[in-house]
Amino acid sequence: MNICRVAIALACFALPVIATPALAQRKPPAQPTQPAPNPNEKTYPMGTNWTLREMNGKPIPAGIEATMTIDDRFRGSGTSGCNTWSATMWPVRNQRFAVGPVALTKKACPAPVMAFERAYLTALHAQPQWDLVGGYLEVKGPAGTLKFARGF
Repeated sequence: MNICRVAIALACFALPVIATPALAQRKPPAQPTQPAPNPNEKTYPMGTNWTLREMNGKPIPAGIEATMTIDDRFRGSGTSGCNTWSATMWPVRNQRFAVGPVALTKKACPAPVMAFERAYLTALHAQPQWDLVGGYLEVKGPAGTLKFARGF
């Protein structure tokens, strides 16, 4: 019985010594590196309140307000015509948004307002590209084009 204990103890202490040379030859895993900043990319539009002025080249219908702000935790929020919304909005290469699931209040509004809201949120959620042009925030993607002015 004592011989078994001694053999097990030796095996436990000898294994790290035997395995150490093999482990020493292994290369450490590569550390992820941040890509070099693209000098052509603009500063992500955080900390500014934006009011939608045009959707797909047309002015916003009277009586409808759509807004957006992105805080320092990459949380976007605002109004969408009828309801208020919030979602994570991460910056992605080539000046794109990656938008997470949208949390939305559940007010009911007339059908045209609800259709506007659906189009607005769909355009934001479709990984659009954004750009700051002449003081406006332009958001363009496969689901539409949005043009925001500062403030609300």
